[in-house]
Formats: sequence, C-alpha cells, structure tokens
Amino acid sequence: MKCPNCGAWNRDSFPQCFRCGQKLMARTEDSTGAPGNPALDEFLQKNNASRNYIRYNEEGDASSDQDSRDALASEMRLLQQRKARGKRRQQQLRTDGASQGFAPISRGVVYSPERVRPNQYEQEYDTVPDSEVEGEIRPNARQVVSYRSVTRDENAYDGLEESVYYSNGTTRHVSIPPSAPIRMTRSHLPGRLIRIFALVLIAAAAVFAGYRYLYLPYAQNNRQEPLSARVEITPSILGDSAAHTIKIPGEEGAEIYIKELRRTYIVTGGYATIEVPDYMWYENETTVTDAQVTATITPYLKASGGEQLLMEQFTYPVDVPASPLILVRPDTGYAEVSTAIYNIQFRVEKSSTVTINGEDYSDLVNTQDGLISYNATIQPIGYNTFEIKTRSQYYRESTAIVTIYRAVQEIPLDLSTTLDNRSFNDRMTISATTLPGATISIETPYEDLDTSQLDSLGQFSFKAVFSTIGTNTITIKASYPGKETSVVNYDVYYIPPAAQYTRKAWPLDNWNYNELLSSIATRVANTQIYVCAGEIISIISTSPQLAIMETGSGSASRQVLLENRSMDTWVVGQRYRVYADVFGLYNGIPRLVGRYTYAP
Repeated sequence: MKCPNCGAWNRDSFPQCFRCGQKLMARTEDSTGAPGNPALDEFLQKNNASRNYIRYNEEGDASSDQDSRDALASEMRLLQQRKARGKRRQQQLRTDGASQGFAPISRGVVYSPERVRPNQYEQEYDTVPDSEVEGEIRPNARQVVSYRSVTRDENAYDGLEESVYYSNGTTRHVSIPPSAPIRMTRSHLPGRLIRIFALVLIAAAAVFAGYRYLYLPYAQNNRQEPLSARVEITPSILGDSAAHTIKIPGEEGAEIYIKELRRTYIVTGGYATIEVPDYMWYENETTVTDAQVTATITPYLKASGGEQLLMEQFTYPVDVPASPLILVRPDTGYAEVSTAIYNIQFRVEKSSTVTINGEDYSDLVNTQDGLISYNATIQPIGYNTFEIKTRSQYYRESTAIVTIYRAVQEIPLDLSTTLDNRSFNDRMTISATTLPGATISIETPYEDLDTSQLDSLGQFSFKAVFSTIGTNTITIKASYPGKETSVVNYDVYYIPPAAQYTRKAWPLDNWNYNELLSSIATRVANTQIYVCAGEIISIISTSPQLAIMETGSGSASRQVLLENRSMDTWVVGQRYRVYADVFGLYNGIPRLVGRYTYAP
C-alpha cells in the first residue's frame, strides 16, 4: 500500500506509514470486484495533491518527477479489473452452455484443442479504453483454450478446467462449473462392453499372428545352436586302432584349423571331416589308470585375410583299453603246489613292457612271441603272491595277481627245478631232495626208485608211470621221527605223440556215435580216442575253450562237446578234424577232450 502523504510503499498489514507515520487507508474492492484504493484517490482530490514528488539525489539537488511505481500500480489495478469482468462473463457463458447440456466425455480423456476465442470475447476486450489496454493486450490478441475433464464418477463429471493462453505469453486457468449430471443408462453398457471385448480379441489375434508367422520363423532362422550341439562325433577305426570321426559344420570351402592336431581341414559338403585316433589323447602319459579320458578339440576358422578366429571349444569322452594280459598257467590266477618251482605263463602284446613283482622282464616278450614263461620260486610259507604289470602301446597299464599256495613243511621235500609239467612219454624221471635220513614213500605208479644218497645227502629219484592220457598226479611223502609228514603232489600232462595218438582213433560215424552213447562209461574207462570231423556251431566257453561241433550231415545230427587242449584256437563256422578222447556226457551228447587239431 502506498502512503498518501510521502508516497512510500508499505505492506497492506501496516496500520500507518513506516516512514512518516501517516495513517494508511484500508484496501477495498471497486464495483468491478477488482482490488483498488479509492480512499487514496479521494484524499488526493480533497487536498488538491498530485502524484508528483520531490526527490533528492546524492549531491543534494532536488527534482520533481512522477513516481514510476505509481503508474505501475495503476496499470495493475486496471488489469485486475479487466480480469474480474472477464471472469464474470465467462461464468455467465458457461452457465448458459450448461443449461443446453454437454456431450458425454469419456473418463480421463484430455481434450486440448487450439482455437481462436469467439468474436464476442474479442469485442468485449476491444471495448476497454485504450488507456487501460495500452501495452497489455494488443488488438490481435487471441486465446488458446484447452479443456481437461475432471470426471471422477463413471456416471457424472465434476466439471472442466479451462486454460487460456495469450499471445503475449500470459496464461490463465479457469474452472468451468459442472452442468447437470449426465448418466449412462444400463442399455448402453452391453454394447460398450462388446466393442471393448471385440477390440481386445482383435488385438490378441494380431499379436498371436505376428508372433506365430513373423517372430518364430525369424527366430528359428537366426537362432544359432552351440557348436558342441552341431558337431557330429562317431566312433570309428583308423588303421587297426580305435578312433573317432568328427564332423564340424561350416561354409563350403572354409578352412578350419585344429590346434591339438596342428592341421587344417577344408569344409566340403557342409562339414570339415576329421579322423582322430583315440590313443593320441593318452599315449604320452606314463601312468594312465583311468578307463576313460576327455578329449578336447579347439577349432579356429581361417578368415580370408589370414587371421584365425577362435571357434567354440568342445569335448568328447575316449575309452582307454587295458593292455592285453591273458593268464595261461594258472588260468584262474590261483594254484596249490608242493614244489619249490612253479612255471607261471601269460600272454601279452608284442613290444609290451612287463614287470613281475617290480622286476623288469620286458626282454622276454618278443623272444617268446608274447608268451611269457616265468619259473617262480615257491616258498613253503602258504600263500606266494606275484604281481604282473604290463603296458602296451596305445593301451593303459594292466595288472594281474597270481597266488600260489604251498603248505608249510616241517620236513623239507623239494622236487628238481628242471622238471617239466608236460610229457609225450608214459615214463618220466623224477628227482627230489629231503631231510637226510627221512623215509620216502611213492603213492602213485612208479619204477626204479633210487635212495642210495637219501641218508647222506637226502637225494632220491624214480620213474613215474603215466597210465592216463591227460593230467597225471604224482604223490610223494617224506616222514621223520618227531616231525609232521610232508606231502608233495605234482601234476604232469601226458599226451602221446600225434603219430601214436591218432593211430588209435575210431571214426565217429553213425554206428560208433550210437554205440558211444550206449556204452559211455566203458569208453571213458578205456580212454577211447575218436576222430571228430565237422563244423564248430557254437562256443560255450573260452577258458578253457569249449565248443559244440556238428559231425553229422543232412537230417542226421551228431553233435559233440569238445574241450580244446590242442595248440590251436577254434572259430565258429569253421570246419576242423579233431582227435579227442572220451571224457563223459554233456546235456545228452558226448563230451571229448581234443588233443590235436587239423584241417578238415
């Protein structure tokens, strides 16, 4: 508020001027509703005062001038008066429009049209005297009106809010009073819901069609599976060794370099084909004990510029076979003996390394064509264990345990270490040593016993007589006063020479076959020899080898079971001529032991 005496501006809340102490008139509103100060105007008229004031500068010179703030206050008051008149006019127009009704407006919709206000507004503003509108509203001024729905109830709206934008940058917001509530009847709801539901269905169908016929084909065409899922790896044979065939997909003519193989392969037919032997993944390992190792392939794609691009690395399992090790004697890995020497036999691959109880015997491998014959010293301590290890090229190490049992003896009784366990004669000289002064007894057939050096050196000898073709057991006992008797059992495999053995053979024809079945016990007791000629139709066992041979022809079947004791190995589907002696029956067919094998 401006002081009427000194012209100083004061707050409206001051009862008097803070500079000169003049009592201030309370601010009122004029007839237009705009705030004004008619009491100030009346004061100036009564005292014939003007709005000019005397001002003093810093040098003390006086000057009379009109206060610019006074002019600004007058212009602001005139502007407020015009706003008040316009507001009343707008309220009247909205009331008239509401009485005629409004079109339904959707909930939450914002409607912001830009248009020029009706001419009647412009004419109303133009009726304002130029002295009041100069510098405030130009004749070409226009209003930009935006309407915003403020509906909160679904069946009625609360009114509109009008925003007026002037071309000179000013903005004014006016609330439009609500008209009579506009209600939507229930008959309109089903149709509206149906339209909404139809739009939802159309949108869902469009989304599904786009996903099914556009996105999925595009994703399937552009989806790249990992290289490990596209590589084809199959077992194969390379030379005589196990291998794997690897097919890496790529563009035709592309070059793929394999780091582990140090080789480049060209893609032909859509794949780069690689043959990899399995042994390359473990041949340089000195102690491979696992039955399976993991092979890793690192491929590089050679670009046109010469650079190598790393592709995805992939792996596959590789089985590591055990080095061949076949026990021949004893074939089960266990034997009970009474001699100080036992001949252990086993077969390995050529050029293999062999150790027995940690001692190297590899020099015997190639000289004996892979069949190792080892004379083991057997102590009368019970169990004697021998660990055999072999490692062949492209194989992992194999281990076999052979246990030989020799009973503990109070009276030592040892056979000569030069004795053989196989004989072609029915007589064999046996030499042995025992405790000097001990008593010797031979429990099996023998002749020519010599005990001349028994009392002095404990040495004696005799000739064993073999009455049975096959295994014959020699039993010797040594006794001494005050000590437990020692017993030695020694097995010798007796087989007559081929010329002598085959000369005693009977042909296994229909008559002899039927006669053999009817008198099997007699033929076993006489160790009758037959010649069996036919085809091996099945293998029942491999250690020892048991095979069924068909010796008949046509509808006449004459099957026999043969145990292979010859130096040959039989194969299914092959024909042989086998000389064998009767052993017994097997499932109603004769069982014989084959000693010699020949071509049919």
